[in-house]
Amino acid sequence: MNTYRFHFNNSKKTSTILFWFFTTLVTIPLTATGFLTSSHPLFPAWLLLILLPLMLVAIYRLFKAASERKSTEIVSLSKEGFTSSCFSSVLFSEIRSMRIPVREIGLLGGTQRDYYKKTDADSPNLEFSITTLDGKTLNYILNEWGGLYNSEEDFSIFFNFLTALTDQLYQLYHANEPYNSYLKILDEKGSWEKTQPV
Repeated sequence: MNTYRFHFNNSKKTSTILFWFFTTLVTIPLTATGFLTSSHPLFPAWLLLILLPLMLVAIYRLFKAASERKSTEIVSLSKEGFTSSCFSSVLFSEIRSMRIPVREIGLLGGTQRDYYKKTDADSPNLEFSITTLDGKTLNYILNEWGGLYNSEEDFSIFFNFLTALTDQLYQLYHANEPYNSYLKILDEKGSWEKTQPV
């Protein structure tokens, strides 16, 4: 049994993050205005006593909500399937489809890091999804070159898990077929769907 441990972005609390982001965006200039015009009759000093704590709470809650998007995953892979600390157990025969952003992954010959430096674009957060027969979807969002939610090493470990997972699915469903891609079972768009029962 192989075990993989990595961090990823769970994409949760988006609405909470947006709420506290805009609250922070509003309270910082209002508080700054309050400090600059505290003696002005249109901006009484007591209002500053409300805005300053509100601004501090908003900043704290924004960072707290953003940090809660970082999850630690421990996956144990066996011959029948894998057990995930975030998504419970999944048998290989229960996996219905996979979506992997193969064109963006540098390890697969996709867009290189230099491209993002030259174009001043942010390095992408790659979204990987595994859907089971009962409709459950396992979503992992990682940055290949590291970022706020995962390091380069985390992505490397996740990629090793992905390689082992697709190898197992290949042996289960396509053992007699030649493979054309690095992650054997995927088509050129990075998709795979279960087409035959086991």
